[in-house]
Formats: sequence, structure tokens, C-alpha cells
Amino acid sequence: MISVPEPGQYNKDGLSIESVLESRDTYGKNEMTPPKRIPVWKQYLDKYQDPIIRILLIAVTLSAIVAILEGNSLIDTIGIALAVILSTSIAFITEFRSNREFDALNAMRDDTAVKVIRDRKPTTVPLRDIVVGDMILLEAGDMVPADGFLIQASDVETDESAFTGESEPVGKVENDTVLKGSYITAGRAVLIATAVGNATKMGVIAASLIEGTRPDTPLQVKLKALAHLISKFGYVMAGLIITLVLVQELILGVSPDSPLELLRILLQACMFAVVIIVVSVPEGLPVSVTVSLALTMRKMTRAKSLVRRLIACETIGSVTVVCTDKTGTLTMNQMEVAASSIEVPVDMRDIPENSAEWISLNAAVNSTAELDHHNGRMITVGNSTEAALLRWLHRAGIKYQEIRKAYPLIHQDFFNSRKKQMSSTFSCGPRTFILVKGAPEIIAAQCSPVPDLSHIRDLAGRAMRTLAFAHGEILSPGSEPAYLTWDGYVGIRDEVRPDVPDAVQTCKDAGITVKMVTGDSAETAAAIARETGILGSGRIITGPEFRELTDEQRKDIAGEIQVLARSEPHDKLLLVKALQSSGEVVAVTGDGTNDAPALRNADVGLAMGIAGTEVAREASDIILLDDSFPTIKQAIWWGRALYENIQRFLIFQLTINIAAALLTFIAPLLGYAPPFTIIQLLWINIVMDSLAALALCSEAPHPALMNRHPIPRSASVITPYMTQSILITAGIYIIAGIAALFFGLPFMNTPEEQASAFFAGFVIAQVWNGINCRGINGVMPPLFKGNPVFFGVMGLIVVIQILIIQFGGSIFGTVPLSLFQWIVIGCGTLPVLLIWPVLRFLNCIFNQERACT
Repeated sequence: MISVPEPGQYNKDGLSIESVLESRDTYGKNEMTPPKRIPVWKQYLDKYQDPIIRILLIAVTLSAIVAILEGNSLIDTIGIALAVILSTSIAFITEFRSNREFDALNAMRDDTAVKVIRDRKPTTVPLRDIVVGDMILLEAGDMVPADGFLIQASDVETDESAFTGESEPVGKVENDTVLKGSYITAGRAVLIATAVGNATKMGVIAASLIEGTRPDTPLQVKLKALAHLISKFGYVMAGLIITLVLVQELILGVSPDSPLELLRILLQACMFAVVIIVVSVPEGLPVSVTVSLALTMRKMTRAKSLVRRLIACETIGSVTVVCTDKTGTLTMNQMEVAASSIEVPVDMRDIPENSAEWISLNAAVNSTAELDHHNGRMITVGNSTEAALLRWLHRAGIKYQEIRKAYPLIHQDFFNSRKKQMSSTFSCGPRTFILVKGAPEIIAAQCSPVPDLSHIRDLAGRAMRTLAFAHGEILSPGSEPAYLTWDGYVGIRDEVRPDVPDAVQTCKDAGITVKMVTGDSAETAAAIARETGILGSGRIITGPEFRELTDEQRKDIAGEIQVLARSEPHDKLLLVKALQSSGEVVAVTGDGTNDAPALRNADVGLAMGIAGTEVAREASDIILLDDSFPTIKQAIWWGRALYENIQRFLIFQLTINIAAALLTFIAPLLGYAPPFTIIQLLWINIVMDSLAALALCSEAPHPALMNRHPIPRSASVITPYMTQSILITAGIYIIAGIAALFFGLPFMNTPEEQASAFFAGFVIAQVWNGINCRGINGVMPPLFKGNPVFFGVMGLIVVIQILIIQFGGSIFGTVPLSLFQWIVIGCGTLPVLLIWPVLRFLNCIFNQERACT
């Protein structure tokens, strides 16, 4: 049986095919089992935990009991049940599809080619096929594919920030351990794999992230409160209707002459109660929320935000604080030459004659980096700082490969963190020269005369990594020059993404605080934070200082912090908890394995799709496919649009429900028959509202959304404007409905036509009111722009309503109406459109919403 290798005990020729198979059988493939997920069947059943869904399930049960006892059709019960199943299924299928896309994203990384020695020959295999005992060849730019130890190390440095949060490279020598998920940033190495897949440190951390319940999102909190209020309204109305029926039948009417007659009266009262509950509860709300989330999720994915948890679409819109990484999120994640002591690099022939030629030669040959042109893109292979110099030459039209051929090297001494310099020796004719580059203070100390470094210190204050160049002539083999000649310097930095400052300002205008969390020094972090607009008069604090504070002290200063520098991943988690304890809704970005706790505990975890580890992405709610901060701004914009669309639908449906419930209660109280049959109410409350949910929840976001402050977690989902709109519109419907029952509708000649026209008029009035509901909080979008779905769906509702009246008499209890009567209904309900201008006028007078201005 193959055993785990130890330093000094390994196969120097690499594994044979038989050994690979044996190792894979013994220790498994190099694949990590995702964190334990909730079983699919349980994920589906969890969708029934929604409070509105629970109320509907009660209504389904009562409706079924009454229908069975009275021997009536179960069509009403089936209709409500279908609405419940539709809502839960949409939510389940949407999240299931998102998780499949997420798994596909991770699978792409498992196919990365890795260089290994097997059967004495170098070859490449997919990352997933690495096994314990494999001899892996690594160089600058490679990701370490498995845990192991180094058997060869030539000036090796690794980036272990995914585990430590420390951005500075760590030097490695033979027999040192390296971990899966870290990166080789300098040098070359040979690794013997000692752990793969779940047995790696990254796999152990991933296994601890068992997917479970999370705190309720702001929307879930608000909808629970609304469901509680609605259920109270429904139960009170049901109690009133039962009381009314019993009073009419038992006190004012003829006393029942048998127990069976008494049971019939009680069943009739219960049936009325079920009708009221069905009318009161917004059956379309779960469908509306789910459709809104699903539509927004697909749009966010197209906008480079892969949503893993459906409800995160809304939560991102409620965010009050964004804690963002620097590298790759605020910056381009690509080092570039931003300043230099020479204007531009220049090509040279023979021995360089001036500083520009010496610097250009040094940048080209005193390097281990390469630029790989692939599919029209320039890919960095090796050290990012050296690659920046090569791109600098490329932009000047200089081909570094040709310079390397013209000046072949004799010897190269690699850079390491102790020497802080790199040198290369070459011959040009009979003369031999050494090229040196590195930290300016180190290089300057070897030069004569000693150069002035004041300009270089200024560059450091602008978040630049400075690199100095010098050369010297070697007069005899094996000797070193007495001194070096200073050639100049460059300033290299990871440039801020050009659209980040505008995105940060947009977040500020939207009342969202942006905080930068980085492992860089306070000086570098401050320079980038000022350039992006994050740092103003706020506070800069380092990770060690923040960790030393008590929980209460961290809570007190968390709001003042704008930059957390020299931070470790755990500091990010402490900051998230401190902000949440102050009532903030926190979004946090992360790409490292140790970022997972912060991503998991934040209200919205945003993982990097390009630079992020599998563990970070698994712990997240949303994956930024382009690792860019402006994508966060776009996600917030879509999240706010989603919340507003749900509010639009709430106005629409609660207006219908209140009006229909009170009309159903008041009509018998005044001695009239109920104005709607059960099946008519089913059409009004479920089918029509579900279609309206699709129409109103397709509204495109508008710019004003990012000019408002986030809605507090404790605020009701029903705003003062919405309350005003619902009560005024429902009141008009109720008054008009009672008047129609009392005086009758004009041009309707029979009681059947009166009932059919009442039903049709109520629905057509809702269609007109749908247009009013687009103007949420006093802002009406362009009539025909931004939501073509709305007019298509509302037109479909009108067509279906006409078909129901004309041909659905046997089911809906209606009779056909003439064209003239339909025109009367359309024109008679048209004044509903005047409600919105009135509401906006009142809204602006009382200044209840900022949007009215």
C-alpha cells in the first residue's frame, strides 16, 4: 500500500501509472466535497415556511373541509393549492438552477492543467487528477494544487493570503510545507503532494462550512410582520362574518327545527369565513416575491453577479455598509508602471549609452516573467512586478524576447525578501556587465555617487511600489564591481479601476458607507482609499489595533472606520459583527479561504468569481463574476428595484383584497347577496394577481433609486404613500361598489347582467389601477418604456376577463354582455387613472416621500 511521503522519502522518478491508481484508491481524487447541503426534498419543503404560504395552507384546509361537508366542488381548494405550489416551485427551481451554475464554475477550476513528473517524464494532468505522492513542477504564477513539501526550491516565494490574509510573499526553502490554494509568486520549485482534496487544509475548512439557516433578511422580517397583520385582518373579518350569519339566521331569522339545519347554518357561516380569509390573504404575494426574485436574479447574473441565494437579490438592495477588499475589486489586479525617471523605454544596440537604454535593458533581461498572448489577451506568467515592466516595454513597441536573444545571460541571482534585489550578468563582446534592480534604498547604497531619493519617497505616498535600476562592469571573472552606476527608477502600482470612484460616489449618494479592508500598509491603503473616494474625514485603523479592542469598543468605533489596513481575515469578521450589532445591513467581499466566516456571517457575502477560492465562493450569497466593485453597485441598484417592484404589487393586491373583503362583508350586512362567487374571487385573487405580479415585477430600475438612503431594517414594507394609496383607492372601490348594488349599473337590464357587469367592472378597474401602481412613491416611469411586459400582461387580463364573461357562464355564473355594455364598463372605470395624480399632489404637499420632488 502506498504511504504518504515524508521529506527524504519519495519516488525521484515520479509515480508510475500503477502507483497513481493505487494512490487515488487509497487517498482519493483531488476534489473537495462541497459543504454539506440541505437535501433537495428538504430545500423544497423549506419554501413552505413562508408566513404567507402558511396562511394559504390554512385556507386550503378550511376550504377543503367545507367543500367536502357541503358536497361542493373542490375547484376553489385546488385553485388555492395550485397558487401555493406555483410559488414554492418557482423559488425552488430558480435556486436549484443557480447552484448548478455555481457547481459548473467550480468544475472549470478543477480542469486546470498541472505540470507533473510521472514515469520519469514531465507531463500535464488536470488538477482533479493530482494524487498523493505526485511530483509537481511549480513556477512563478502557478497555484499550488495540493498540500505538500518542497524537494527543490530556487528563490521561492508564495502568496498565502488565502489562509493568512497577509499580502506579503513568504519565502520557502527545501522541506518547507506549502498549501493547496496558495500561489508561487517567485522562483521555481518541485513539490511532493502529501494531501489532496478533502484532506488538504482548504478541504478541512470547507468541510466545516455546513450549510444551514441564516438570519432572516430585511425583506423576510418585513413580510412576516405584514403576514401577521394580514392574518389578523382576515381572522377579524372571518369572525365578523360568522357573527353576522349566525345573527341573521338564528336571531333575526327562523330558528332551526333540527340539528341538521343548525349544522347547515354553521357550515354556511364557516364557508363565508373561508371566503373572507381567501379574499383577505394576498395569494399572489408569494408568487409576486418569487417572480420578482427570479427575474432580478437572472438580470443580475447577466450583469456579472451570480446569485446563489434567491433572497440575497433583495438583501443587497437593503445594504447600508459595504466592506470591500482592495486588490482586484477596487483595483485592476494588474501591476502597471505609473511613473518613471525616463519618459519612455528605448530600444538599444550593442552597449547601452544612456540611462533610458540601461533601464530598458534591465527591465527586459533581468527578469523571470513572461507575457503569454492567448485569444487576443496578454496573460502574465510569473512575478506581477516584472510583468508590469514587460508590458511597459510592449507599449513602447519594444519586444523583450528579441532583447533577451541579443543579450544572453551568464548568471542570474533571483530576488528574495532578504536581499530585496535581483541581478543578472551578461557579456557584450569582451566586456561583462551586471544589471541590478530592487528596493531603491538598497540599490542606492551600492551606487556612486549616491542618488537623491526624494522623488521616490513621493511615489510611495501615492501607493506605488518603487523599483530602482543600476548597472556595473565586471572587470575580472568572479569579481564584483566596486560600485554601481545609478540608472533611475519606476513607480509601479495596481491602478484603480477607472469606474470605481463614480461607483463609490453613487453608493455614498445612496446612503451606503463603503469601507476598505486590506492587508496593505496604512500609507498604501490611505492613498488608494483617497483616490477612490472612500477615505474622507473618517478613521484609518490597523488590524492589530482593531483586534486589541473589546467588543463594545469595536461597536463604538466601527461606524467611524473607513479603512482597515494590515488586516487579517478574522479582522473582517470582527468588523462585520461590530457593524451588525449597531443595526447595519452589511455586505462584505472576500476571495480567500479564511474570508469564509466573514462571508457566511455578513448579511450578503460577495465572493470573487475569478480570484476567489472554492471555499470563499461556497460561503457566499453572490459571486462577482468580474471581481469588480462597480458590479456591487449594480447589484444594489437591482436589489432596490426588486424591493420597489414588490411594493408596487403590494399596493395593487392589498387594494383589491381590502375592497373585495369589505364588499363581501358589507353586502350581506345591507341585505344584498355577496357580490362575488367563490370562483370569481379565485380569479380576482389568484390568477389575475399572479399575472399582475409578473407585470409589475418586470419594471426596470430607475436612476432615482440610487439617490435614496437604504430602507431601515425596522421599517415597514408599507410606506405612508402606499397606505394612502391603498386606503383611498380601496375606499373609492367600496363606495362605488355599494352605490352600484344600491342604484344598479346603467344599461344593464337584468340581475344577471348587473352581477356580470359588477364582476367585470371590478376587474377592469384593477387593470386601470395597475397603471397607477407603476408610479410607486410618487415617481411614474415612462408610460411605454422600461416595462413592455406590463401592457402585454394587462391586455391579457382584459382578454381573459372578456372570455370569462362571454363564455364562462357555467363556471363563473356570468352572462354575455353586448359591445355597448363593455364600452360603458371601460369608460365608467377609466376615472380610476385620476387617482394617481391626486395621490402625487397630496404626497408632495405633505412631503411624505423624497421621490415626489
